[in-house]
Amino acid sequence: MKSSFVALSGPTNSGKSTLLNCFANKKVSIVSKKIQTTNFNIEFSINYKNTQMIFIDTPGFYKDNINDNYLREALQGLERADIVIFILDINNKFRHLDKIKNNLKKLKKKILVFNKIDKLNNDEILTKIKEIDFLNSFDEIFYISALRKANTDKILKYIEKNTTRSTKKFSRKISKEKFFSEITRESLLNYVHKEIPYKCLIITNNIKTGKFITINQTIIVKTNAHKKIILGKNGNMIKTIGTNSRLQLEKIMKKKVNLFIKIKVAQKNK
Repeated sequence: MKSSFVALSGPTNSGKSTLLNCFANKKVSIVSKKIQTTNFNIEFSINYKNTQMIFIDTPGFYKDNINDNYLREALQGLERADIVIFILDINNKFRHLDKIKNNLKKLKKKILVFNKIDKLNNDEILTKIKEIDFLNSFDEIFYISALRKANTDKILKYIEKNTTRSTKKFSRKISKEKFFSEITRESLLNYVHKEIPYKCLIITNNIKTGKFITINQTIIVKTNAHKKIILGKNGNMIKTIGTNSRLQLEKIMKKKVNLFIKIKVAQKNK
């Protein structure tokens, strides 16, 4: 079997995680309308025909003063990849094109994907792509809708055709505990506003599997004020977050889930 590492890169909210979930045909990466949703490289391996494809969903280039840890994670994903897919949301203003352009020379094979083409007509698409003056630097260009799974199979066919190595590769998959924590972080991002979700740490303390899956998690916050916001009036906010996370987990695990979430304020170093 042939195999290759394929990195998904580009600005935040361009649809990287949605595309990865589309390829996997299930949820493997969290999706939110907020920036900086993916905060570390997420890997998932699929077999397509006679090819093993290990996709690396990298953190997005979300702003000019990007955190060094996020940038390091993103660049490590690009450097490991045999093929890099740069994804742009064609329905929004193109951002951080300079970061994409500056990284192209270091890469082996690179393709450009314009996502969300279902939002524009052909004339609007042609006008948008003229904004990019380095299209010839890419080995191939695709026009897709990851959410609607339109033309996404063309990308898989391209990867399969351009994978030549026969050595089996092994992905660095995230642990079940970390993935379950990410599902709860997604709920936090979707229901709690402003900067609070970014200042929280979610820990999956333990997982017990039997007739049901029982998961105990702790959300660690910086201040009592943040704790009150996440709890909500009469505990309604944390109930909403917990219910949303539990339903997501049941859908993924195909089993009933009991999810218990505690909130703790981080102890300050003396």
